[in-house]
Amino acid sequence: MAHQVSVFVENKPGRLEKVTGALGQAGINIRAMTLNSSSGGWGVLNLLVNHPAAAKDALSAAGFLTALHEIVVVEMTDQPGGLHEVVSLLARAGLNVENAYGTVLQNGRSAILVINVEKVAHAREILAAAGVRTLEDDAIYAI
Repeated sequence: MAHQVSVFVENKPGRLEKVTGALGQAGINIRAMTLNSSSGGWGVLNLLVNHPAAAKDALSAAGFLTALHEIVVVEMTDQPGGLHEVVSLLARAGLNVENAYGTVLQNGRSAILVINVEKVAHAREILAAAGVRTLEDDAIYAI
């Protein structure tokens, strides 16, 4: 199962630099990220990295509060409505998307969506039953 690293960071100059520095020194490659820092001077940085457990360890050693969250990564068509199709499946199943971010792949025909969703196993079942392709760990960390 794939994981993203969530880091609790203070919303101050240089904090993101400390995170990226700790990861760089540990040889961790950031594949994708989101940062939400609108909550009272603090924020959550979500990272898709090539080695999540090692990234968590490096960031914890650097003094950051971190957590690993299981994720689902789906490949979808890069066209209007592609994202809607995926999130509609989850909504109809009563699953709440807690965090998500995506990007277009270099092939120019498809995109990926990284989803932090409650009941990950159930989400995978719903998506698989609908024929939505989910990526395996090795493919995710190599994006």
